[in-house]
Amino acid sequence: MNLYYHLIENPLFFKWIYHPTEEINLYWEKFMELNPEDAELILDFKSKFEKHLQYKTDGLSELEKKILAREILQRIELENKKKNRFRLIRLGMRYAAVAIIFLIIGTGISYLLMVKKQANDFVQNLPVAPSFNIQEPTLIIENQPEIALKQGESELEYSAQGKIKIDNDLVIENDNENSSKLNTLVIPYGNRSTITLADGTKVWLNAGSRLIYPSRFVDKKREIFLVGEAFFQVEKDKNRPFIVKTPDIEVKVLGTKFNLSAYPEDNIVQTVLTEGSVEIKYAHPGIFDRSIQLKPGQLASVNKQKQSTNIYNVDVNYYTSWTEGFFSFSNTDLSRVVKRLERYFNIRFIYDDPLNGSIKISGKLDVSKNKEEVFEYMTKLTELNFSKINERTYIIK
Repeated sequence: MNLYYHLIENPLFFKWIYHPTEEINLYWEKFMELNPEDAELILDFKSKFEKHLQYKTDGLSELEKKILAREILQRIELENKKKNRFRLIRLGMRYAAVAIIFLIIGTGISYLLMVKKQANDFVQNLPVAPSFNIQEPTLIIENQPEIALKQGESELEYSAQGKIKIDNDLVIENDNENSSKLNTLVIPYGNRSTITLADGTKVWLNAGSRLIYPSRFVDKKREIFLVGEAFFQVEKDKNRPFIVKTPDIEVKVLGTKFNLSAYPEDNIVQTVLTEGSVEIKYAHPGIFDRSIQLKPGQLASVNKQKQSTNIYNVDVNYYTSWTEGFFSFSNTDLSRVVKRLERYFNIRFIYDDPLNGSIKISGKLDVSKNKEEVFEYMTKLTELNFSKINERTYIIK
């Protein structure tokens, strides 16, 4: 669910538009101060909302407001698609112009590399779409039936020859040791997986994530594609760099440990380095964009909308402890912790009072325990009740 849909579900957003008060205005000012990366989008959506609904300001039920808001959102998404289409056309024209320049000065190599990159981008996006509707942990191997994995925690291990061991039990043989097939690992919300790739690199894949990778690395680069969050312990190979691609950034390493969070619904992509070094660049860079180098203990925060990057010195444990079954946080908005819990347990929270989402909390959650124990601890931290409505829905009040 993207930012716009979160706004629609927040009753204080409609009050801000229809019946603003000093308290409501202060709430949204504070919210945007705490979430500066979203401020521009929030104000833009509010402006569009007011423009479309200025003739219908009274007598609407909450449901009618939501329906109208979704209609407006559909219009905005349609406008964005048109803008993106024109952007791609302009981008293509820019690349064509650059290619002509390269040809004129006799450096056709650069043009060929550009074409190869565009082809790679096209290929790696092909297997993403089919996995969107999969609701169970699943391994998809090119030209083979899907393989269901166990719920909760699963483990996969690839050999250098491409054989796959699943949960230390099932072994899938490679019918041709000289070939390499494309694999897609789909881990929905409420599940996690650990995977050892054919080169010895170990990956912890978090809930709501997909990883696309070859059964064996046969090229000069070890390239994989991530949607979601994963922690990487990359096996060193100075002759073959390891590259993690997401829809928005690329992370290049030789051997290191880092965490990468790139959920499609989040406006921010975060890379946290614990050991070694990494190089980060935009997935679709402009001519003058430069790569960014991270040092251990640093976090790179990339704003997808603005294509801007900020670097911070952080305690890496707050970003990597999930691999050990813990959520660590310090002076963090309750709403951010709740979002992580929703993904981890595949549930949904509703706020009795949306203002509670801005409560700051600090602590360490052992999420390896059952949900009720985790929520009992959250009650002690926040003095709020986490009450069960049904198997998938809880209310915070």
